[in-house]
Amino acid sequence: MTDRKIELPSEGGSVEQNRRQEKKAEYFKWMLDEYVGNIYISDIDSYELLYLNKTSCDTLCLPKEQLIGRKCYEVIQGRTSPCPFCNNDCLTEDEFYEWEFYNPVLKRSFLIKNRTIDWEGHKARIELSNDNLSPEYKLEKRDREREAIIRTIPGGFARVDAEDLRTVIWYGGGFLQMIGYTEEQFENELQSKCDYVHPDDIERTVEIMEKSRETGEDTAAEGRIVTRDGKIKILTMTFSYVSAKDSWDGKDSFYSIGIDITKEREEQERQKTALQDAYQAARVANAAKTNFLSSMSHDIRTPMNAIMGMAAIAQANLECPDKIQDCLNKINTSSRHLLSLINEVLDMSKIESGKINISLEQISLPDMIGAVMDMCLPLINGKHQQFQMSIGHINHEHVIADGDRLRQVLMNLISNAVKYTPEGGTITLRINEQYSPNPKKSQYEFICIDTGIGISEEFLPHIFEPFSRAEDSRISKIQGTGLGMAITENIVRMMNGTIGVESKIGTGSKFTVSVPLEICGEEEVCTEELSGRPVLVVDDDRMTCESAAALLVELGMRGEWVLSGKEAVSRVVEAHNAAEDFFAVILDWKMPEMDGLEATKAIRENLGGHVPIIVISAYDYSEIEEQFLEAGADAFITKPLFKSKILQVLQLFVSVDKEDDTGDNEEEKQTGIEGKRVLLVEDNDINREIVIELLEMNHVHVDSAGNGQLGKEAFEASAPGDYSAILMDIQMPVMNGYDATAAIRSMERDDARKIPIIALTANAFTADAAMGYSAGMNDYLAKPVDIERLLDVLQKWID
Repeated sequence: MTDRKIELPSEGGSVEQNRRQEKKAEYFKWMLDEYVGNIYISDIDSYELLYLNKTSCDTLCLPKEQLIGRKCYEVIQGRTSPCPFCNNDCLTEDEFYEWEFYNPVLKRSFLIKNRTIDWEGHKARIELSNDNLSPEYKLEKRDREREAIIRTIPGGFARVDAEDLRTVIWYGGGFLQMIGYTEEQFENELQSKCDYVHPDDIERTVEIMEKSRETGEDTAAEGRIVTRDGKIKILTMTFSYVSAKDSWDGKDSFYSIGIDITKEREEQERQKTALQDAYQAARVANAAKTNFLSSMSHDIRTPMNAIMGMAAIAQANLECPDKIQDCLNKINTSSRHLLSLINEVLDMSKIESGKINISLEQISLPDMIGAVMDMCLPLINGKHQQFQMSIGHINHEHVIADGDRLRQVLMNLISNAVKYTPEGGTITLRINEQYSPNPKKSQYEFICIDTGIGISEEFLPHIFEPFSRAEDSRISKIQGTGLGMAITENIVRMMNGTIGVESKIGTGSKFTVSVPLEICGEEEVCTEELSGRPVLVVDDDRMTCESAAALLVELGMRGEWVLSGKEAVSRVVEAHNAAEDFFAVILDWKMPEMDGLEATKAIRENLGGHVPIIVISAYDYSEIEEQFLEAGADAFITKPLFKSKILQVLQLFVSVDKEDDTGDNEEEKQTGIEGKRVLLVEDNDINREIVIELLEMNHVHVDSAGNGQLGKEAFEASAPGDYSAILMDIQMPVMNGYDATAAIRSMERDDARKIPIIALTANAFTADAAMGYSAGMNDYLAKPVDIERLLDVLQKWID
């Protein structure tokens, strides 16, 4: 639609002129009515609908007479306030503002175009839309995808005659720009021939094309071309043979795509030269080893601070075994990181040559990020800094990588940001999974942004050089070796990735690491019990809300979000009154006006315990746990909101529902446990001794195994009925408790699927329990073991 303004007849015009204008307006309305998509026109100030076409009325299932004059956001979206998308700075009268929106009322996605017009004396908004059920929507999406693909190809297309293997029948894209000819020059000077191909590569190119004709398979190769001004470019060229019978014009031909990779090859050569230069520079820096070793606290201080901090917390919580266990786990993680740093620092030959070994293994990104934050948060909290984290659409959380090296990269980036950001500053970590041309890999991007002192333009080119530190009076008292960024860059390069930095003095820095990682495992998919269930996300950060809602949709649930606690209470009550209760509410605890605690209390006052409330917390929720549990919170989930975390905690409530439904039957099963035999799988000698002693004091016989593998083998060697239950530790060498449980459940014997398996874990909160249920466990117990609780659980599950 090209009309920007509809001009209606004026009183001062002639009768004939007015008649023409009226006819023009009628014709315009007729075109709008016949438009295959939806058209809405509403007053820009009052939001009242001024016009709807026939398709819109069909979409809304109401006649036009019942729609004209009502608020557009009320009619179309069921909102009580204006929609933020169509009322922003992007809305102009010069061009359409395009966006895509899922309408929860109509339960469809729409491709929408908005702009402003004059309509019968009103300044109005016109909206054109097509839903995902219409052919127009699918065509538009297809065209967008095709255009996006074409835009990403930095090259051109050509169709070559298969008879002479020289004549270019057709070309497109950036073909002429790539070879450096105009249309006339190509036709007149080269006679539309492939003479731009480098003379030394012509024969090989012909052979590749002939091979494609013979085999019928697409081929690809690198080759050189010579532009009109004599420059040599390196291209990746693909050839696809199409026979005359399959061709639209009856000609044998080759379709070819040429992509200019000259810069990439030059960059590879530059990197090779840079590494050689770095090697030479490192040799020169050998004389600085004494100073380096005396100031190496830059890299060692981070895990050391975590160890000391966790030790202090443990000492202050001697009466809280769970807290002590958590601190010891974090101390263990930091100690391993510290040991790897010391080994790397002392082995100077690796640092000087850049030869760092990469050891590939399967890693969990949520676990790795959690370990990094366990070490970094004490530093961040010590400087009273704000830490923010956001993730994009991470579809694959399990990857093949060197977990220690990748963790070291993130540790270096975050600890650097903490060190060079003043108190009260902000540090942000963003993680994205992006497209990779290799179907077995994804491109993972880690971005660390700080509001620190920044880096001077003069020093930026040297930031990744070994032993280099900027000459800046502001950092003269900050300890560091100047080696952290050099090691980081070497690790990233060894992973075939890239690292870049943007910075300005006084405004902060942005480091971007991009690495290709092999993906493994299936994407998280929700169970039938969760499929389609509505979940409300509450957070004052729009990006967090949109990301979490998108993850819920990807999991097969229905994700909705609001930006405040007040809106959350209103939305939950409204849904309850409409008999459309949310399955759960995921609620941030830090929000302006009404925070998460007040919102939790308000929801419980209105609905009681009807809707599960899951609180989004920082990495250490111990400070708020008791308050929120008293207010009625059911569970906690830590940021960042990975898909697996959301799924695990929501599945827990399905499991709880199942337990409630079968509670009467379970009571019938409860009998005495005296004389029963159980299998205890525990790697810690002291813990094993304690549990055996406690159970045998209560006349329960115990066999034990020192790890998950031995436990699996012990059960496999037993006769059916030998064991009435299995007590399974989680964190064990050789095979952990989750894997051992899954292995037992998969055995080809009836009792393998029936025997109760009860987890023994030091971190028995919702996410850990959900993982246990997923692996096949029946229940879980927290360490240190409470004998009364242990006996109750055994009584519950043993026949």
